[in-house]
Amino acid sequence: MKKIVIFILLIGCVSFTSLAQKEIKPSTSNAEKALRAGKYDEAKAIIDATTSNQGYMVDKKGGPSKNAATAWYLRGVIYAAFDTTKVESAKALVPDGFPTAKESFDKAKEIDKGETPAFLKDAMGFPLMNEQVSAFMAQSYFTNAVTAYQDDKDYKKAFEFTERTLYFIPNDTAVLMNTGIFFAPSAGEYDKAIKYIRQYQEKGGASQDAYIMLFSIYRDQKKDNDAALALSQELVAKYPNNSEYPKFLLDMYVKMNKLPQAKELMEKQAAADPQDKESRYFLGVINNELKDSESAKKWFQEAIKIDPTYFEPQLALAELIYQDAKTVKAEMNQLGNSKEDFNKKVKLDKDYQDKLRVTLPYWEKCEKLSPDDVKVIDVLYIIYSDLEMTAQVTRSEKRMKTLGLLD
Repeated sequence: MKKIVIFILLIGCVSFTSLAQKEIKPSTSNAEKALRAGKYDEAKAIIDATTSNQGYMVDKKGGPSKNAATAWYLRGVIYAAFDTTKVESAKALVPDGFPTAKESFDKAKEIDKGETPAFLKDAMGFPLMNEQVSAFMAQSYFTNAVTAYQDDKDYKKAFEFTERTLYFIPNDTAVLMNTGIFFAPSAGEYDKAIKYIRQYQEKGGASQDAYIMLFSIYRDQKKDNDAALALSQELVAKYPNNSEYPKFLLDMYVKMNKLPQAKELMEKQAAADPQDKESRYFLGVINNELKDSESAKKWFQEAIKIDPTYFEPQLALAELIYQDAKTVKAEMNQLGNSKEDFNKKVKLDKDYQDKLRVTLPYWEKCEKLSPDDVKVIDVLYIIYSDLEMTAQVTRSEKRMKTLGLLD
């Protein structure tokens, strides 16, 4: 939203005049003059008297007088001024001016039908174009919105001010975007956030943040998996070269247990880009979920080949290989104390030790990539202990004590 500099409409120090003993006559010019002088109480009293005076507002035929639209418009400006002024004593006169301001502007529009380009004048007598006044009002409300949002952390009030901003400039894409992405969600107004984001997009807005917020609202706030899935499918189709949107779609496929579709999507991604390590990692995750551990291992290894420092597939691969050892250990733990079970246990223990030696290098690679990862440290401690690697056990214990994992 562009901040338009116009001749100052609301200026000067606020002064309060005693009107009790004065006869208030209807006059838009006097009300406007009082507003420019910062005499809010006087401006309010005059404009209220003006708009409630039938002789001033209604012509002989019972229709709106020639001054009616101007009077309603000025009333809107005056009541909006109470909303946006920083002067607390003036705010106290009308704690919430917008409903009256909106009603007044709407009446002016209904009467005038957009025929009059300027209802007001500046201090020099030059016309203030209605467009300029709307921009000024919008800027004032939006400034209040930002203050409420950033300084006061009053997100409900901030959102209220942004909606009032949009009354004056409903087609402003910057305000629509900020309202949909930041103000509405922060206030918990998720339905309205969707509404404003969609309006922003309909007017040509293409910010990726808008799509991310929309997806997040559908998935996390509204719990509408179908809408989140439809949006992610739309984004993948509409922006085929965007590497982020397939992740949205993958997320929903996994969340909705549509693993075959997720696998197909990632296979396309991997085929399209030989250096796409993430699609290969996701294929490992998906195949693991589909109980195809060999394919999972293959894809994790493919991801590591592309980037040897990629921690996630390295950890996933270590866990898969470690699972072979854990299976043998679990079988050993099921055995009893008979001679036959003892002989089986000895045989299984040798197999267990062999499998631990196979998995150990994978976990040590993980440790090099992420030395403070708690899971990695815990598993290495178990492996070192079961392999009776005394020096490594001692080193692991020191490391765990340093990190507060062991007393």
